[in-house]
Amino acid sequence: MIRKNILLVAVFFVFVFESHGQKTIPTLFVPTIEKQVKSELLQGLEKRFLATCDQIAELPPPPRQQVGRRLLEVSRTYLKRITYLAYAYQLTGDEKYLQASEKYLLAAAEFSDWNPSHFLDVAEMTMAMGLGYDWTKDDLSPESALKIREAIVEKGLKPSIDEKINWWINTTNNWNQVCHASMAVGAWAVERENPEFSKMIIDRAKEKIRIPEGQYDPDGVYPEGTSYWEYGTSFNVLFVDAYQKKYPDSILETSNGLMKTGEYFLHAHGPAGSFNYSDSRQNEVISAAMFWFASKSKDLSLIYNQVPLVQKIVTGEDSLDAETSEGRFYAFLLIWLSELKNVSAVAPEVTSWVGGGENPVSFLRSGWKRDDIYLGNKAGSPSISHGHMDIGSFVMDAAGVRWAIDLGMNNYNDLETSGVDIWDKSPNGDRWKVFRYNNFSHNTLVVDSSFQDVDSDAKILKVIDRKKLKSSKMDISSAYKTSLTSALRTTEIKKNKEVEIRDEIQNNGQRSSVRWGMMTYDDIVLVDNSTAIISHDEKRLVIKIVSPKNSKLKIYPATPMMPGEEANEGFAMIGFETGLQPNESAKLEVTMNVIQIDLKYIH
Repeated sequence: MIRKNILLVAVFFVFVFESHGQKTIPTLFVPTIEKQVKSELLQGLEKRFLATCDQIAELPPPPRQQVGRRLLEVSRTYLKRITYLAYAYQLTGDEKYLQASEKYLLAAAEFSDWNPSHFLDVAEMTMAMGLGYDWTKDDLSPESALKIREAIVEKGLKPSIDEKINWWINTTNNWNQVCHASMAVGAWAVERENPEFSKMIIDRAKEKIRIPEGQYDPDGVYPEGTSYWEYGTSFNVLFVDAYQKKYPDSILETSNGLMKTGEYFLHAHGPAGSFNYSDSRQNEVISAAMFWFASKSKDLSLIYNQVPLVQKIVTGEDSLDAETSEGRFYAFLLIWLSELKNVSAVAPEVTSWVGGGENPVSFLRSGWKRDDIYLGNKAGSPSISHGHMDIGSFVMDAAGVRWAIDLGMNNYNDLETSGVDIWDKSPNGDRWKVFRYNNFSHNTLVVDSSFQDVDSDAKILKVIDRKKLKSSKMDISSAYKTSLTSALRTTEIKKNKEVEIRDEIQNNGQRSSVRWGMMTYDDIVLVDNSTAIISHDEKRLVIKIVSPKNSKLKIYPATPMMPGEEANEGFAMIGFETGLQPNESAKLEVTMNVIQIDLKYIH
């Protein structure tokens, strides 16, 4: 039985005694550290967490309702509600959380299936069921326990060995991480009754999850971007943490890049949110995994951006919404937060970071304060999983505002149900007809009104980090190989107050037209041919063409062309065009500065 005087569950596995008196078998939870002193932050978060659990306990379990081809939101809602309730039971021993957990576990067990045609749906539901069952199983009725166990095996684990739908087993992206981690947790939950089958699933996960772990090498960059980092990495960390705590005397190999990737996620966020390249959203999220990385590395600077976000929940400025799936990893946030002996927001010492691999990026900043300048730079290839034609693109924050904007992902279901095949990444595929996915919407070059080369492979050549100069230089030539002989882009923060974007391009043997563009807010005043002022939140940014001298700034609409696209209201592209003669070289230079000015004086 789970004792009612449990104060804190500090790690990921508990030891459960078999009723027939055999030796203790480790399953999916841990003995508690009862006398550990909780930080003020942890105490406050637990209070908010339990209040949310009280609300969840009163909600009815969602029905099996697909949206398009996905049941994913339902699975995610169950993952959140079941883990919240079952963990609340571990913390408090209150029977109401046990009863509510059982209600949700049985409801999911009654589903006809967990939508194996889109296996992420199965994976997240199996994670929910595996954890919820294991954290409550000794207090469930035999009938409920059997029904839940059978559902995990029949609707979760067995579909994962069906070769018609388990294509994800050897893939390099987030599907591998989510599916293998979830199947392993489901297998651990039922291993006492299904030892051989469970061992096969767990051994498979241990071997195959190494494939996407290799994608983080050498520096920790996640090729699919920040939103999918939070998704794939969270599940990967769940597996690693679970395995290491279940088998403390066993060695689990992980890639060097995986263990460095907390640095990537930290630096990929500017004052105004994430650098949301690829299929990502510009936002700030609490990542439970970042507390795990901070604990493992003993580097509190990794949670510099995270601690203030958690404090907002503690103070009530932000809430834990009981009804949505948002924050579904927060039970683990409590676990990994409890493993940190000290919790504070320590500012990082470095102001630039660069990472290689399949999708290289660099991040520059003048400092770590809200009003400091931030530049995120993107190389790589559109062919990467969830990739966009964003080679050479950048985002820029200053005075707390994101001025150079990446519109990010478009709702998948809206496009799919409109008949757009967004997964067709061939050169003429539907994906590139979506405005947000092609280079016409990104802060990069458009040459001869053409798309970037799908198979391009751009590199970051050099990063400079000096007191008065932060600089990143990229070779983006491969994205324009049908028109340009070479294209080098350099982004700079000068004297911690001015941003310069400089392109050095060499034309091939034919005439070419090059458009320089930056997505921003549509509140723009064209001062003269080479100067414009952009306004947002009563702040101003002046953007100026330095070279070529005869260029003229224009405003291009951010109008989508395909059915199912998001409207892009409030945004516009500012830029200019220049013509190149055969074999001509050119330099395109643009500067940006935040200014204090009243627009009524601009004529």
